[in-house]
Amino acid sequence: MKLQTKIFLSIIGLLVITVIATAFVTTRGATQSMLAQMEEDGIAIAQLLARSSNFAVRVPQQVEDVIGDQMVVEARIAAHLVAVAEGRAGMSSEEINAILQDITGHTVLDEFWITDETAHAYLRNKPEIDFSFSPDPEEQPQAHVFYPLLSQKDGVVIQEARQREVDPKVFKYVGVSGIDRPRIVQVGYEATFLEELSQDMNAQRLVDELTGQGNVASIRVVDAKRQNLAASAQPIRGIGQRLSGDDVDLLLEAFESKGVRSALREDVLRVAVPLLDREGEVQVVAFVYLLTDSVRAAIQTSIVRSVLVSVAVIAVGALISFLLSSSITQPVRKLTGAAQAIERGERFEPERIASLTRARDELAHLARVFSRMAVEVQAREERLKRQVEELRIEIDEVKKARQVAEITDTEYFQRLREHAMEMRRRTKGE
Repeated sequence: MKLQTKIFLSIIGLLVITVIATAFVTTRGATQSMLAQMEEDGIAIAQLLARSSNFAVRVPQQVEDVIGDQMVVEARIAAHLVAVAEGRAGMSSEEINAILQDITGHTVLDEFWITDETAHAYLRNKPEIDFSFSPDPEEQPQAHVFYPLLSQKDGVVIQEARQREVDPKVFKYVGVSGIDRPRIVQVGYEATFLEELSQDMNAQRLVDELTGQGNVASIRVVDAKRQNLAASAQPIRGIGQRLSGDDVDLLLEAFESKGVRSALREDVLRVAVPLLDREGEVQVVAFVYLLTDSVRAAIQTSIVRSVLVSVAVIAVGALISFLLSSSITQPVRKLTGAAQAIERGERFEPERIASLTRARDELAHLARVFSRMAVEVQAREERLKRQVEELRIEIDEVKKARQVAEITDTEYFQRLREHAMEMRRRTKGE
């Protein structure tokens, strides 16, 4: 594999790993952040519901209690009025009834029922109705509770607002014992507004209005007795319509720990938030189911964007890595070519790599060292060639001398030599 290819693939591999790791960490971080934000929103909604539910249960009752106390005052005043009117003023029943009618005509009180010792209401603002109290709950399921006032001194009965037996109107009745003699003094107030207040502040209404808003799939409000105060009538996708085993466990954890508990299951984030009273005891727990569809969609969008950005980054990185690898390997190729030329026995020309030696990086330094080394090697090779040539000449002369010596040292050559010398002597003697 070529060096350029190795560098290119190495850079691309590192870039891909870096981009994927960065995208993973970023996506995971964004997911955790969105889920945390959703959990905070769920906690805020649950706290609002818990407080609203507690408020909705407490306030109407408090208002009714205040009205009841006020009606006790009115009933006590009526008892004193009757005692004074009959005992001191000597007024007739008709005159007293006229006063009672004037009071109900100009105030919020609607009814007066004032009896004698037999529980017969002979004083009343509605003369057309003849009424007597009975102790029998079957005969008078609503009014019988006032009958014991006949035998009580300073007795008080405050009845909760309820629908009357004789018509669908909601009335609140309060009765006290008589002042001058045994009697029942009862005042009545049409408390339709209490029912309207209870409906307006009903936790069920708030739960139904919040269900389907934003990510809220379902809501359930449970009191300290584990009884449902309110639950979404139309939960999204049927989520939370019935408590699963995991839901029950999460609710119990919220009750026992007195702290917020949450859990993610499939595509639903469940948040249980308890509301504590002044003594630190759990009053109600609001259980909110939040859909994570928006988080999943945001994650998918983030992943798509990450992929597109990653592709773009890798493409740009591939181009840069190609140019970078080319810029790195091109000088190496020139040096390699020069080395191969020297290897083939060609004469090295420093001008071939002169362009590489002008820079100040490591490759330029390598090119300068290579150039000097190549010149020195080439000069050394030429010197060696001359020395070899000279040595070859010397070796030839020695070889020739040895060959001559080998010839002259033979017996045959010696006899020829002696024969020649003998012939020269004979020639000189003649």
